[in-house]
Amino acid sequence: MTPTRSPSLPPQTQASASSSTKRPRDDADTFDAGTSKRPRRAAATGEKPPTSAELYKQQKEVGLQDTHSARTGDMSSLRTTQDTPEDRLNLLAHVGSQAKDKKGLFYEGPVERRGLGPQQVLTSVPDRDKGEHTNVFRTMTGGEPSSTKYQQGLGTADKGTSYEILHGMGHGEGGKKTQSAQNLASASHGANTAMIPADKAIAGNPNMLVDTHFNVRPGTHRAESVVQTFYDKDRPKEPIFQQHLDGDMPKVTTSQYKQLQKDAEFLKDHDRLAAAVGLLNLKDGGKG
Repeated sequence: MTPTRSPSLPPQTQASASSSTKRPRDDADTFDAGTSKRPRRAAATGEKPPTSAELYKQQKEVGLQDTHSARTGDMSSLRTTQDTPEDRLNLLAHVGSQAKDKKGLFYEGPVERRGLGPQQVLTSVPDRDKGEHTNVFRTMTGGEPSSTKYQQGLGTADKGTSYEILHGMGHGEGGKKTQSAQNLASASHGANTAMIPADKAIAGNPNMLVDTHFNVRPGTHRAESVVQTFYDKDRPKEPIFQQHLDGDMPKVTTSQYKQLQKDAEFLKDHDRLAAAVGLLNLKDGGKG
């Protein structure tokens, strides 16, 4: 089995999304369920289905928060920022700041573990209401639908960092049950982006169990860190993949994202993973 890893503080020679994308409004992660400005469904119009990139842009235009649900296309150009010579220095500055303020992976206070527990990946899921998780989050916070404004109100937001509503188990893996308060938390755009490659790699694989959880600051919905964990259903005690992510992770760079994709590549080979688990079980006398 491929060993588990914790790329939450990856070298700046790894991933990120194009900075040519226009920065969203401060309230771009809010959504009014009553608005008629919704991305149009091709089935209702008879038009050619939009690409993943087109859907992403439509959602941003009407204020829908992005999540790390599985997508058919490569969204790296829309989720990452261009590499620069200052990336390593910026990362060091961020780590130093987190260590000083005891935030994210350096948080030393008590945490509440939030997640659905081990859940089997579905072979397919129906289309979702893109604003449902925002409405659930609004209920959780007592009326604030914006993850960024929520963290700013708590006084926990890093300056210049945008925050999103994260799913522990992505909707593309578990469907309707993932749209619950127990599966949602507030963390950075970068942390959300870093989860995408692995989530996309296991989409549709029913042999996989997702046990991703948030370490939430007590009394809040702020995730200090995210622990993304996958198991094979026949070996539920041995993680096939695990990474610990800083809840304030800066935006991911293009090269960082490519590295994250490379790290999760083995998860795409469902047949080989199944064969490897079968051999391990055979070696253990049929015991998972």
